[in-house]
Amino acid sequence: MSEAKQMLFARNVICICIEKKESGDYIGLLWHQYSDDSIEFNGVSDMLMLMDDLYDEWDFPQRSLEKREFNKTRDHEEMNGDPDNLVIDKVQAASGVKNVQNKRGSLGTFFVQVKFRQNATWQGTVIHEESNKKFDFTSAMGLVEIIDKSMSSN
Repeated sequence: MSEAKQMLFARNVICICIEKKESGDYIGLLWHQYSDDSIEFNGVSDMLMLMDDLYDEWDFPQRSLEKREFNKTRDHEEMNGDPDNLVIDKVQAASGVKNVQNKRGSLGTFFVQVKFRQNATWQGTVIHEESNKKFDFTSAMGLVEIIDKSMSSN
């Protein structure tokens, strides 16, 4: 009996394609379903920041903690937006949805769904494409550890 292929279907799935490893750090591309273009990252910390920026842009999943700003005041209307009209719905309507399930990195491929951004970190699920294994993580550091262990076992 063949093993069923693990897949994630969510509004915020990001495909991490690892292209090379330099000085113990990973370099590669991020793909998401709202763009035909990839986003290059140069190291794990860059990757995490870029992903967090996308989640902020989409406002999905929403942060449980707001970034502290001292010089800027937020518009009251922006803070109390309509909960029925999500930003990610507008992004999806404007750009359509592309397939990221066919993207592959030369060293490794990971499909990440962050379900929550609570306690100043991420919680979610990741699938390592090459091993077809699905893992849950409770922090961004946990995600990095899963990626690193999976890459080491390749």
